[in-house]
Amino acid sequence: MRICLSILIVLGFSLSLFAGTFSKGAPAASLFLAGNNYLAKIGTDGTQLHRWSGGNNNDAWMLPNGNILIADGRAWEADANGKCVWEYRSEDNTGGACYSAQRLADGATLIGENSTGRVFEVTPTGEIRNIIQVPLNKGNRHQTLRMVRRLADGSTLVCRSGANIVERYAPGVYDQPVWSQKVPGVAFAAVADAEGNIYISSLAQVQKWSPTNELLWELKASETGLPIKNMTGLHLLPNGHLIVGCYGYGKGIGAFEVTPEKEILWTYRSNEPCNDSHMAVQLLDESIQTPLR
Repeated sequence: MRICLSILIVLGFSLSLFAGTFSKGAPAASLFLAGNNYLAKIGTDGTQLHRWSGGNNNDAWMLPNGNILIADGRAWEADANGKCVWEYRSEDNTGGACYSAQRLADGATLIGENSTGRVFEVTPTGEIRNIIQVPLNKGNRHQTLRMVRRLADGSTLVCRSGANIVERYAPGVYDQPVWSQKVPGVAFAAVADAEGNIYISSLAQVQKWSPTNELLWELKASETGLPIKNMTGLHLLPNGHLIVGCYGYGKGIGAFEVTPEKEILWTYRSNEPCNDSHMAVQLLDESIQTPLR
């Protein structure tokens, strides 16, 4: 482990200058969004309540203690003032290195490492354990991995992005997946519901697959009638609604909430042209003890 010296830039001027816009409605609580060059806590009126300037944030979480866990090439934790309090850096940065991180109940952090094709846990003291090794994406290690997630039952979801495959590994079994599913595009994010069904975002669509590989539900961007593209970040709520973040959405929609009946309850976009990616999305509802994302 290296000494953690980094700091996020906390922007302290008028955050109302960076307000976004909700349409059709608004979320039930504030949102945490992360993407290219920034992370922000967004109020239900679209105002940025807190804002940090960062790197290429592929994955990020607002932790219960108010700190932020970020994967932007490395995995690191910043306090509310942006000061780094913990980090993991890859020895090999080919392909962007770490693009996914999740804090586990015992304080360890689950990491997906593009440069090596490894998914593993790193403890607060730097011990690496429970390694899953996937094949490197030939010719472009940037597309080896995206989101990796530890589920409530102890199993692990691994998005092998360039291979367009999501795999599930059983608790304590790291050499062979017990479930896999090919998807129509880049496998970016995957989450599971209480029944073991897997939601997968793959840019042009979000799909729901059963444990027996039956396609149960699908939302195609083209069928919404809205300017939605590049669906990436996923947050599955306990009521079955999905909050979806979009990458490189330009003049389109940056995030939205959709019901199982495919009704879109609200949409959001930043008013800043340069901030057109929301690769991590999180509804900051205190009643949700275990965010499904």
